Amino acid sequence: MSAGSPENHQKSDSLSLALSGERPTRELVSRFTGIGLVRGEYVFRALELYPTHPVAQEQLFAYLDELFMLSSGPVVYRTMEVTAAEANTLKGVEEVIHEDVHALMGVRGVRRHIRHPASLSAELQVLREIHRRHPNLIVIAPFVSAVDEYLWFRDKVLTEVGPDCRVGTMIETPAAVLDAASLIAAGARHVVVGTNDLGSLLAARPRVPDVNTELGPGLARALSLVREASVADDYQMHVAGYLTPPLMEAALRSGADTCVVHYSDLPRLLGEAYADIPHLDHLAEVKKRTRAAIAEQARNNRAEGWNEDVRSSRIGDSRIGGFPVDRP
Repeated sequence: MSAGSPENHQKSDSLSLALSGERPTRELVSRFTGIGLVRGEYVFRALELYPTHPVAQEQLFAYLDELFMLSSGPVVYRTMEVTAAEANTLKGVEEVIHEDVHALMGVRGVRRHIRHPASLSAELQVLREIHRRHPNLIVIAPFVSAVDEYLWFRDKVLTEVGPDCRVGTMIETPAAVLDAASLIAAGARHVVVGTNDLGSLLAARPRVPDVNTELGPGLARALSLVREASVADDYQMHVAGYLTPPLMEAALRSGADTCVVHYSDLPRLLGEAYADIPHLDHLAEVKKRTRAAIAEQARNNRAEGWNEDVRSSRIGDSRIGGFPVDRP
């Protein structure tokens, strides 16, 4: 199905949904191949709570359980992926980190999980119960740059969620593209190419918030390289981001199994049939609130005398909030 197709209400075999806390209807989910990406950080950013907070765990469980009730296929969950500035705004964060690096770099993705493994364990504690109820959960490692990072993440998920849980990875750095074959051989048979960060890094351009990813020669070649990295029967390559019709066409032409379309992008990509679906402004509202909180924190830091010699403040060790795993 092409963007703007008049057949908007027909199910597409090449499109799945990316969700950031929105609550779609069962009928809307049925139009797509499934829920191809849930960005966990937006659950926490909407609540303004860190994953170790008991309320954050309760709300994450309720959200994911609801999504599985709507979808007959797998639900793909990416663990929290935030910049240091975004994490600093969440209540319960164990370390306030002040970075002057570009947002594409720094303490984020699996790097943050390795630095603060207890916060990842708080998410995985919820996912363990979700997986017990819904075995077709797929867990995705965020912002991976090395096979060792994926292996660390994979082993932690298999230990804390279950040995039969499927563990995939984002591919959104040039290093991950070049090492895709090793990532797949290590067990990441479900990969999601994140075109937002990857496109910026390949083109050596700053990533501009909420701007659609343009298809460049480097990105087109990267998609082909990731597709060619494996011929295993169970290998799945999905492409996500703020997509454009040319990028979607190039992804499918390269052999991608599915394009993962953001819920908020449905009217732009698929036409007016999606203009009135609920929660279209949810993502923009969460981002706006986070940006305001970051700006306020920056003002407070200046008032308190933060400087280049003071880079971080460890508030305390992460603690898992005791998520009740044996609910009726």
